[in-house]
Amino acid sequence: MLFTHPIVSTILQHPFFKNLELPDQERLIAQSNEQQFGAGELLIRQGQPAERFFLVLKGRVKLYRISADGQEKVVEIIQAGQTFAEAVMFMQRSEYPVCAETLEAVQLISFPNRLMLTLLEENPQCCLHLLGHMSIRLHQRLGELETLTLQNATQRFALYLIQQLEDRSLETVDIELPLPKRLIAARLSMQPETLSRIMARLNQEGLIEMRGRNIHIPSITGLLEPFA
Repeated sequence: MLFTHPIVSTILQHPFFKNLELPDQERLIAQSNEQQFGAGELLIRQGQPAERFFLVLKGRVKLYRISADGQEKVVEIIQAGQTFAEAVMFMQRSEYPVCAETLEAVQLISFPNRLMLTLLEENPQCCLHLLGHMSIRLHQRLGELETLTLQNATQRFALYLIQQLEDRSLETVDIELPLPKRLIAARLSMQPETLSRIMARLNQEGLIEMRGRNIHIPSITGLLEPFA
């Protein structure tokens, strides 16, 4: 694969790869595997031996766990430009802890865990950069955990809307929900019916205006004021 290829450029921009030496980048890309999938395809299964990690080039991937009673719990939605299943290579038990399923047509590229670990062992400085990147991801997950455990359902949805904003300094905004309501509900640990009631109530109170998947927020301050 030539280093002028657009896919390679995308790979090398990611924190997982950009601090590797050029020969190491070439070794990793040489053993990469590019694939394309349709919507609703299972990529990895919970408990399956973990031999590779993944970088999403196009589309979105849903990560979820199956509970003991068979319920599906959405853990994260992976967007284009993000990796998933990378932390498993550092675990003693090399099994995927989640299932991964495409939400739409997806193009991704996978890399062998064993080779990546070898390259990191040979490059301590790259390890430090990678540790910083994964620490940021951990803090993000802890923030989401705090939201899920300490906030009520309405607060969780309001904060979810705020998290979709690119510019949080605006007071009046329009948001297009990135996911179907059932997936947003699963992400926020509530039933779809509960989310529908919350959205209807906020709409009735004038805190949001719904037009399908498009939501107009007249006032960010007004939306968050009841929770301040």
